[in-house]
This record gives sequence, C-alpha cells and structure tokens, in this order.
Amino acid sequence: MWCPLLSAAPRNEEALLKDLSSRLPVTVVSALKALETEYPRSTNAHAAIKKLLTDKRPAVRRKAARVLGAVHAQVDENDIKNICALLKSSHKYDNEDGLLALRGLNVPQVIPEILPFLKHSNTHLVRDACRALAVLGNKETISAIEPLLNHPEEAVRKDAQNAIAKLRAKP
Repeated sequence: MWCPLLSAAPRNEEALLKDLSSRLPVTVVSALKALETEYPRSTNAHAAIKKLLTDKRPAVRRKAARVLGAVHAQVDENDIKNICALLKSSHKYDNEDGLLALRGLNVPQVIPEILPFLKHSNTHLVRDACRALAVLGNKETISAIEPLLNHPEEAVRKDAQNAIAKLRAKP
C-alpha cells in the first residue's frame, strides 16, 4: 500500500529548519528526527535545536535534548541547565530523555544530577543512569553504582556490572 508520507523525498535542511517553528508539535518532532539523521553535523541545525530546549511543549523539549545528545553537539552551560531541567521533572519520559541526552554529550559536570537516579523506583531510569554514568563518570563513580550489583532485577545488575567494567577500563 502506497503512503505519500512514507515515500516522500528527503527534505532539504532549510525546509526542516523552517518546520522547527511550526505550532504543531508533531511537525517539529518530525523535523527534529529528520535533522538528526540527515544533517547531524549541521551547526545551523544545532543552534536552532538548542532554542527548543525551553519550548513549552514537552515532546518538543524532550526530542530536542535527545537529538543534541545523539549527534554529540557542543553545548554550553545554559544548554546543560536546560537539559538537566528534564531530570527535575516528575514525568518519567522527561527524566528518560534527559538521561539519554546527557549520555551523548561530553558533560561530566552533570554527574551529581544523575546519581539520584541510581535509587529511583523506576528500574528503567536506574538502568539509564548506569549507562549515562558509564560514559560520563570516572573510577570515583564506581562506589555509587556498586550497591546495584545486589539489585533484585537482573537487568539492573547487568547494567551496573557493565557500567563498572567501563569505568574501571578508563585511564
């Protein structure tokens, strides 16, 4: 079955950047996804995406953060603050996307923001925190993760083991 949306030709960067100003969240999120895959190194896109970190629409804020992390964008202190705001939210999807975004950025100064998630009641967030700390942390971070080696869920124990192994392997 033919679907015009699925078979559309890739859009150029200028059109996608224009879509970032749409009032429709689905259009903005779609443009963010396309920019991530088609133009990951575009400094024009990075600047435009950073502006969306404070958008009033949660889905847009979350996707903007995720894209910046996925493309390993250069971020400043204000961008980091805006991404860390997702970690302070009471919504698990904000927390999840914040952790995933930070994992893709070179921002070890956010480790204190991530550490509380090692004790979160949502095991998916605990696992995401382990993965983020494996990338951003250092050998000093190991002691915070070690209690998870006795966690009742096998998946959490495995992510904790993996994180500790990666941290021990760091110079």
